[in-house]
Amino acid sequence: MSLRPDPKELAARARADLRMGVPVVLGRAGAAAIVAAAETLTPERLARLRDHGAPQLAITPR
Repeated sequence: MSLRPDPKELAARARADLRMGVPVVLGRAGAAAIVAAAETLTPERLARLRDHGAPQLAITPR
């Protein structure tokens, strides 16, 4: 058994980070995005995210 988190554990960690207001990086096949939950994002973190490009808002179902 590896000590490395499996995909299910990584997804759970990302969900927990988003709930705490911590952005996560989602990526595959050479493409990536920095994702943050708008309802928990602080103005300071939003400012730091803007350093990486213009933000885009995605409204998703629960």
